[in-house]
Amino acid sequence: MDYVQLAVIGSSIGTASIVLIYLYLYALYGQHYMGIWAAGWLILLARYMVFDLGLLPWKQSALGMTAYQMMIIISMFLFVWATYLYTNKPFNKWWLYGTATIAVISLTMNSLSLPLIYKLMPSIYFGCFVCIWIGLIFIHNFQLKGTGHLITGYSYIAWSLLNLVAPISLSGTWFLPWAHALGGIFRLFIAIGTLMVYLENTRTDLVNKETQYRLLAENAADTIYFYQIHPTAKLQYINPTVHLLTGYAPEEFYKNNNLVLDLLHADDRRLAEDFIRDFPRSIESPLTLRLVRKDKTTLWIEQKCTPIYDKYGNFTALQGIIRDVTPRKDLEKITSMLDRMTMVGSMAATVAHEIRNPMTTVRGYLQLMGRKDKYQTDKQKFELMIEEIDRANAIISEYLSLSREKFSNFGMCSLNTIIEALYPLLQADATAAAVSVTLDLNTIPELLLDENEIRQLLLNLVRNGIEAMPAGGRLVIKTAFEAGKAVLSVSDQGPGIPAPILENLGTPFITTKNTGTGLGIPICYQIAHRHNATIKIHTSSEGTTFLVYFNPPAA
Repeated sequence: MDYVQLAVIGSSIGTASIVLIYLYLYALYGQHYMGIWAAGWLILLARYMVFDLGLLPWKQSALGMTAYQMMIIISMFLFVWATYLYTNKPFNKWWLYGTATIAVISLTMNSLSLPLIYKLMPSIYFGCFVCIWIGLIFIHNFQLKGTGHLITGYSYIAWSLLNLVAPISLSGTWFLPWAHALGGIFRLFIAIGTLMVYLENTRTDLVNKETQYRLLAENAADTIYFYQIHPTAKLQYINPTVHLLTGYAPEEFYKNNNLVLDLLHADDRRLAEDFIRDFPRSIESPLTLRLVRKDKTTLWIEQKCTPIYDKYGNFTALQGIIRDVTPRKDLEKITSMLDRMTMVGSMAATVAHEIRNPMTTVRGYLQLMGRKDKYQTDKQKFELMIEEIDRANAIISEYLSLSREKFSNFGMCSLNTIIEALYPLLQADATAAAVSVTLDLNTIPELLLDENEIRQLLLNLVRNGIEAMPAGGRLVIKTAFEAGKAVLSVSDQGPGIPAPILENLGTPFITTKNTGTGLGIPICYQIAHRHNATIKIHTSSEGTTFLVYFNPPAA
């Protein structure tokens, strides 16, 4: 084996390394241009092994010469095609015409009695041109980062410049073994550079995707977290939305793993403990419980999570989403309250008339008997019985107000005017209970209201406030325009509403008064619902404020 054959073998090793790398990248990424590049290099490798090693006497055979030239031309055409796919640009049809022209020229020159150097020039110089073009594509591709694309590009160009003397060296000169050796080295650099390009691209893609996912997580409306269970329990990640949810920054959760448990509502801690104890079976269903924010307000959250297992099937981590479902819970509460009021109303409608008829008869006979002389000594007892019957009738009337299908008579009204017209009656009720009523009416737009229902709502709220101050006090009725809504507020100086009552306020029969029916506030909620208004309550030991928010009519 002479030096030329050794040089060809060394050169083939460089080409084989390119083929292996492109096949590996094709199997890894599944990109078509990788497979086409691999096919082109495989054709060149076959040329080196069959022709350049001298296994076939191709230089003296027209068929061998044609095969040699066609292998170069076809491989170069595959390189061009793959490069267009790689750069994601439409293929230029002139390359096809140029390739066909070079093939025709090569076949024509093979039929002529010309020296070997001239026969090889068209195909080899076409290959040099193609590789210089590919090298420039890699060098000037500014989307590629790092040095891999520069190594690949300059190696292509250096290999092309070396091949410019190939027709001369193949004719048999001292430079032939050196040309093969240098060609193998350049192709080895092409292989290394190509691998570097894709490793750098992979790293860049991973960084970009990580940035995208992090931005997605950090800007999500819900709280996203990752909690490590094994080997040590630790919160690995929680997005900044948790600050809006709880009032605590993510850093505070990282410092204190138990902070989440500390924020749980006292009545829901047992539920959370059961959830943790039943891991991982308990995560099949969402967990809904209450959380106490940093500002001491309470909200409802719903947690959905997914278990993470290692390759041995061990439960190692938990990732999940926490969502504020307070608006949904409020809506469910209102819906449930309205359903219960409807049920009470249906019951009242069924029995009210049957109860009222005998009660009316009893009341009439009591009045008749109370006028007789022989019962004058028991007059107070008769009056007491009549009062109790009247009270029962009033309760039935309230039941019936829940049962009636209301057809509100809406019209454009001034809320301030309704309050001012009702003020003398309110003042009379308040004076009897040693309560002073103050009006604080500000400019608000006219609203689409049912005047009679608003009068009833106002009477109920004011009477509740008066009854909350048995020792007297001050009651303020105020109107204002805030955040695009007209607000009616009624404030008293009572002891406040206890938390258990506040949670169920609006439910029929819930009351703090010994003589109350628990229907006044539910009726207010019904009226607000029909007016598309919302009721909010602020209460403390210094008093309670009921706020009714009305939406102004569209212009």
